[in-house]
Amino acid sequence: GARDGTGPDDDPLLRSLRAQSRAEGRAEGAAQGRVEGAAEERAEAVRAVLQSRGIACSENLLAGVPDESPAHAVFAAALACDSERDFHARLRRR
Repeated sequence: GARDGTGPDDDPLLRSLRAQSRAEGRAEGAAQGRVEGAAEERAEAVRAVLQSRGIACSENLLAGVPDESPAHAVFAAALACDSERDFHARLRRR
């Protein structure tokens, strides 16, 4: 192919497979971006709840909280706790 000046996109099958692979990669990247964005949004919301209650919290507040923890449990712990340590303890007991 290099001698004739052709490349992978000159082959119809390879062209379609490469296009499909790029589309799948974009879809996976978009899905991962949505998950990461939702996790960041959730952390900011919990941080805002704690700060509005006068509870100091660290930057990595949700580092030990599993992503699959239900939002209602996370926010219930944020509303009931009296410190960041208590917040994490309430989530572990759940």
